[in-house]
Amino acid sequence: MRPTSMPRILLVGDTIPDDTRMPLEAAGFPVSTAAYAGIDPNEVSRAQLVIFEVTPQTATMAQALCRRWRIDLGEHYIPFIWICFDSSPVLQSGALDAGADVCIPRPLTPSHLLAQAKALLRVQHLNARLAGRASEAQQINTRLQQAYQQIDNDLEMARRIHRGFLPRTMPEVHQARFDVCYRPRSRVGGDFYDVLRLDEEHVGIYIADAMGRGLPASSLLSIFLKKSMKVKEITGRSYRLIPPGEVLAGLNRELVALGLPEPPLVTMLYMQLNCRDGAVSFARASHPLPLLIPATGELDYLSASGTLLGVFESDYPDQSVQLKPGDKLLLFSDGVNTDNGNAASGSDRLLEVARKFRAEPLPSFLAEVSQDLLEHSRNTEDFTMIGVEYR
Repeated sequence: MRPTSMPRILLVGDTIPDDTRMPLEAAGFPVSTAAYAGIDPNEVSRAQLVIFEVTPQTATMAQALCRRWRIDLGEHYIPFIWICFDSSPVLQSGALDAGADVCIPRPLTPSHLLAQAKALLRVQHLNARLAGRASEAQQINTRLQQAYQQIDNDLEMARRIHRGFLPRTMPEVHQARFDVCYRPRSRVGGDFYDVLRLDEEHVGIYIADAMGRGLPASSLLSIFLKKSMKVKEITGRSYRLIPPGEVLAGLNRELVALGLPEPPLVTMLYMQLNCRDGAVSFARASHPLPLLIPATGELDYLSASGTLLGVFESDYPDQSVQLKPGDKLLLFSDGVNTDNGNAASGSDRLLEVARKFRAEPLPSFLAEVSQDLLEHSRNTEDFTMIGVEYR
């Protein structure tokens, strides 16, 4: 085993008596000496203990050196011992005030000096260890800050990518108008949506939520689903609009085929609207039910069955409804109202607020409904609501 090196001791004085040097050297400590005049500051910083041999002629200089070295050393702790020419309280107070740790008067007892030196070296060793651990902690903190900054940069990039795949404007097609209120509750939302112009008469509308896989994963899922959606089948010069149930079934197959150890859980609602005659067909993959707000009559949730996307092979039955002039539809995520599918008619706030503002044109209707729900909601999920109006 490699022997541990002994701490280095610096003796400062114009003359160093034998009763100061010899006990230290006999104990195996490396000892070096320096006079008060012209001492090299590097000699001080390399030592683990400094002992001042103080006489009446050097007391003032010793005080000045102690004060200056304490300032220069900063947080680097080196113990100082004064060996004084007498036991004057004034002298000892001046030594301690100048930065000395211990003041030992003469006549000197070598064993006492040695014991005092060892005690202060233990303190110095402990202080050095603590300083080392503090430095390690600072380095760890710096690395953590760098990691957090990288995470923050990644989240910002994910946010920009996620927002880039959301529509910037809503189309106006024949008698149909669309509007949206999107309020992510985190930096990168898990909800995603779009309104797609399918042909001269038809529009596709979807809203989805990638659940429980973390923010970047949700963002990647939204990109994957958007790129995997097949809403139109083109053959030569003709095409076929793919029914909503087939669209969801195709997405489900794509997700299942990924073969991920932990399947992604995605809810989704996809709807096709004929903007000329108001005919609507839709399919649902365990997403909150859409709400029909007729121009007159009772509001109602449109029912449709369907399992989560990405779990196993499944069918998604198509459902249909006919919009009349003045009717509205609301598609929304579970951040709006998670009990809508089970709530009795008129018993939840969404129904109450939608009924209250049903006569408003779509932009003001959606703004009023969203503001009311957001003010009264404690839900931590993303808030997304798409409004459709057939005029």
